Amino acid sequence: MDKLAQAFNFRHACKKFDDTQKINQQDIEYILEAGRLSPSSFGMEPWHFIVVNNNELKKQLRAVCYNQEQVTSCSHFVIVLYRKANNFTLQSDYLRRTIARTLPDATDQTAIDIACQAFINFYQQGLADGLSINHWSEMQGYIACTNMMTAAAYRGIDSCAIGGFEHDKLIQILENNIALFSKETFGVGLCLAFGYRANEPDSHIRWPLADITTYLTETN
Repeated sequence: MDKLAQAFNFRHACKKFDDTQKINQQDIEYILEAGRLSPSSFGMEPWHFIVVNNNELKKQLRAVCYNQEQVTSCSHFVIVLYRKANNFTLQSDYLRRTIARTLPDATDQTAIDIACQAFINFYQQGLADGLSINHWSEMQGYIACTNMMTAAAYRGIDSCAIGGFEHDKLIQILENNIALFSKETFGVGLCLAFGYRANEPDSHIRWPLADITTYLTETN
């Protein structure tokens, strides 16, 4: 079994961390770098990572995450934000700077206008019924989350993805602790707890590959 396969088999949803063990800075940055380098639709990278290793703040967060123990027993708690609709208007500084990176001339405002409008047309007309640009942005963040959890497992670090939280109350905690944070600009997609397991996990339960795979092949 190669190292990547070992990481997939090592990773599990760790519900109880050993709170005496802390992740070093080099390893936490390795995990975050996996998120930073993740693919995203149109290369928008519509995420931001809040890293919490303050015990008092983790206690506050646990209260709005339905008292899940892993929030406070983990070494580092990462809140993965997604950018909301006001980041994706023609006048948005974020959208214009993101688009400009991909153009031959990053100062050509007409070219930036055209490329930005093409993206706006996509999300106004091309998303599935019922989906908004906020939904699209949140889904991009899940890609980064997956890569961060895999990178952690590759280093022998455990993780747990937490989608069970009171969104508005979590947002309020962020507004109280981050001066420039705005609920108009960001939403919370997922939270990730990282640390070292206190107990050995049960075996993975997964469907066999044959049950979840359909091949469409050429016929002679």
